Amino acid sequence: MFRYSKSLLIVIFILSFFTAHNSARAVVQQNSEIPAPESFFGFKPGTDRELFDYEQLSAYLQKLDRASDRIKMIEVGRTPLNKPIFVVFISSAENIANLQRLKEINQQLALNWKLREEQVQKLTDEGRVFLLATLSMHSGEVGPSQAAPLIAYELAVTQDPQFTEVLRNVVFMMVPSQNPDGMDMVVRHYRRFKGTKYEGSSLPGVYHKYVGHDNNRDYVTLSQKDTRAIARLYNKTWMPQVVVEKHQMGSSGPRYFVPPMHDPIAENVDAAIWNWSWIFGSNMVKDMTAAGLEGVTQHYLFDDYWPGSTETSNWKNCISLLTECASARYATPVYVEPTELQVAGKGLSEYKKSINMSLPWRGGWWRLSDIAQYEIESTRSLLRTASQHRSEILKMRNDLCKKEVQRGKSEPPYFFLLPKNQHDPSELVGLARLLIEHGVNVFSLKQNFQFGEIRAKKGDLIVPLSQPFRPFIKEVLEAQIYPLRHYTPDGEIIKPYDITSWSLPLHRGIDTKRLTNILNCPSRY
Repeated sequence: MFRYSKSLLIVIFILSFFTAHNSARAVVQQNSEIPAPESFFGFKPGTDRELFDYEQLSAYLQKLDRASDRIKMIEVGRTPLNKPIFVVFISSAENIANLQRLKEINQQLALNWKLREEQVQKLTDEGRVFLLATLSMHSGEVGPSQAAPLIAYELAVTQDPQFTEVLRNVVFMMVPSQNPDGMDMVVRHYRRFKGTKYEGSSLPGVYHKYVGHDNNRDYVTLSQKDTRAIARLYNKTWMPQVVVEKHQMGSSGPRYFVPPMHDPIAENVDAAIWNWSWIFGSNMVKDMTAAGLEGVTQHYLFDDYWPGSTETSNWKNCISLLTECASARYATPVYVEPTELQVAGKGLSEYKKSINMSLPWRGGWWRLSDIAQYEIESTRSLLRTASQHRSEILKMRNDLCKKEVQRGKSEPPYFFLLPKNQHDPSELVGLARLLIEHGVNVFSLKQNFQFGEIRAKKGDLIVPLSQPFRPFIKEVLEAQIYPLRHYTPDGEIIKPYDITSWSLPLHRGIDTKRLTNILNCPSRY
């Protein structure tokens, strides 16, 4: 047995005390250099009748970038009005310093179907879950962007052991505003009329230069430079495993919607994606309700069978989620009478306690600060779930990559043929470029070839289905048939929430042939 003198024990105690004290002082000192949102903006984000604009938001996040080793902010594109589009990476200091390697791991797991089991295990052990959150695509839905500084600051300074562990397992990618141009338009309009009878009125115009409110229908056609910049994050570059798009909805219904979605759902998307949406959504309901937030609903109103929103990432093997928060009048509170509360019928037939809304909101004042709190709690839940299931989610990404490639080899159609002789060759070129922008491989035949009864010529374009993004290829190159679902057998049809056609060959007038005969198919194109 070792024995220590009394004086030695005293010295050890004193040294331990000062080491711990200095470590704690270093943490406090580091955190004191990270500006709190209210000290920067002059008000706490979410305060009644106060909004910051995009330039202020960007400037604050840049300050966090400089002050915290947990945050890195990069520009990924420009808007139609030439504003920068940023992604803010928030994670442990170690992960932030190792982002390039983690990016490479994401790409391997998402796209390399030739990885051996031991290689997948090594990458899974080394990798981190990347969770991409895109905020306030519709600029009138100000809450998610206004909550962004609160979320970023909390993650930058937290010493909570639970969340320091979360930040070791997860890299949070936050797009603080999907529509910076529109954010500035809306904030300027609100400030101009604050204090008048027009306070909180709708912007008299569109908040996107070209597509207005329909920027979340552009993620198939990618006609806008800002849409392309965001889509490239999951099509080609960072390849996050989880994507969440944050919106707002009307003020007289539930307070917050989380997944899973209502029927119908996309039939080309693998079951694993839908099952994970249950896990993330159910955890959000559980966690938000436990935090005292009322009116959280799921499996309600919003379906997910159509691509076009940011959640087109569903068809790229990402776990893709939607949240919708009840709105105020921008930063002006609204009062909702209990008798005004209502639901739309899909998933909730009455505004009452039910399995899809276990704790209804009872009415009253609804403020921007409420929206901010719901966004903070939902983000905490998403990050916790991603952390808890890190290994499963990373492995699932490569499992789906391999599964889709195999399906392309074993289930028809096996190829789409796009003959070079079209009535408008420019449309063919445009379609090929669009598919490539989506991360799809397109090849030009080097020789004539006979596919059963279909004769292909040298120079024709061919798109094999044995690719990781097979669900997307099949979705956009085939003609759509609406998946009929009924409330009761042979009863009323569940109506679609949104758009019903996204067949690119039909839209562009391009002759496309489905090749369902795999015999004698070329191994090289």
